[in-house]
Amino acid sequence: MKVILLVIDTLRADHLGCYGYHRDTSPFIDKISEEGVLFEYAYPTDVPTQPSFTSMFTGLRGIETGIVSHSRSEVLSEEIPCFPEILSRNGIVTAAVSTLYMMRRWFARGFQYYMNPVAGVRRRLQQVDAEEINSMAFKWLRENYRKDFFLFIHYWDPHSLYLPPEPYRRLFYDGDECDPENHSLDVLKSQPIWPFTKGHLDAIKKGITDIEYVIAQYDGEIRYSDDNVRNLVWLLEELGIYDETALIITSDHGESLGEHGFYFDHCEVYETTIRVPLIMRYPPMIPKRKRFEGLVHSTISLMPTILDLFEIEPPGQLEGKNLVDLANGDEEPYDVIYVNQGLWTAKRAIRTEKWKLIKTIDKAFWETPEIELYDMKEDPEETKNLASEMPEIVDKLELRIERWKRKKLGKRIDPLELIASIGLPSRRWVEMAAKREGMMERYEEWRARIDRAERGRFV
Repeated sequence: MKVILLVIDTLRADHLGCYGYHRDTSPFIDKISEEGVLFEYAYPTDVPTQPSFTSMFTGLRGIETGIVSHSRSEVLSEEIPCFPEILSRNGIVTAAVSTLYMMRRWFARGFQYYMNPVAGVRRRLQQVDAEEINSMAFKWLRENYRKDFFLFIHYWDPHSLYLPPEPYRRLFYDGDECDPENHSLDVLKSQPIWPFTKGHLDAIKKGITDIEYVIAQYDGEIRYSDDNVRNLVWLLEELGIYDETALIITSDHGESLGEHGFYFDHCEVYETTIRVPLIMRYPPMIPKRKRFEGLVHSTISLMPTILDLFEIEPPGQLEGKNLVDLANGDEEPYDVIYVNQGLWTAKRAIRTEKWKLIKTIDKAFWETPEIELYDMKEDPEETKNLASEMPEIVDKLELRIERWKRKKLGKRIDPLELIASIGLPSRRWVEMAAKREGMMERYEEWRARIDRAERGRFV
């Protein structure tokens, strides 16, 4: 048995052709989806990167592990196993090509081989290129393809900074990105987050005024990633192991590109950030051209799926569902999804087939409502907040969240509320950026306004 888990960081589902995108960003991933199962509505339990990957490797939610943010106050207990450890104990060769362990050491747990093409260069942790990742993965595959193995491959390319190789930069754009008459980024420039985001945009090109150019760079990164997925599959075919390898493609989270007033990051729990691609190809067990339309928790379903592929009994406390069983109709989809955001904001979402409720604990830099309710059947882009019009639905979903929290937490403190009380890590990042950009006066004015508003809530 051979399994490859390919995670393309920061890849929102609706920017892939197979999920309905209008640009040709993903021709090869689209082809893979036709040869297996595509899960239409897949969601991590936690975003962004560190809590999402922790959920992937442990099969547990952040509310269970305590990892809901990017804070050094959070540490994964040694008592919680990561599934590569279980594979290794059962004689499976495990390998990873990733930079994640430079963030937190537990991401290397259980891997006999851990390869990092930018080891020791921390500034490139999130800026490593897919070709560099592939170069190490390909060498390892050529040396080990005759064995049973689990291989984790992690592309970072769609993550900011959006700097695809030169041939991809004009692939989806032919305008003037610095047109002084273009004001599509004016809302962003009025936000307190601007000093931080300005640094990212300036790294792409100074003087950008057109949001469509920025989106085109993000899409160019996706196309570049897709070309490298193609090269990976070509190698598997060359080695004669493609059809005997279970290939799973997913992401840790998506990306907001101006929707809801959030720009070029993954700061909330709207669909742009929490709906991710999830595709699986394995001809011996997965039907072709299958589109699974039910709700799925992507991150916590990977551990039970991969362990079962190796005929290893998953730990009994796991909540995730087996993706193979879901694809074959032997398992029911989730009736409800819960997602936490604990880095840029502190938010929790509950989603059913029809309704989605968002509760904000700490709105940080954005003026968002404390409660949002959306009809996902009629309004999938979440444009009309129905919370004030449908209080009975709000009450029902809030009660469901509270019961779920009590069941998961027992007497423990909610880690999402804890990180909000300690202080979200993103506040320090933005303050540092404001100092660097000479915008501290503006930042302090904003902080004073927010502090007054927060105090007013409790008077």
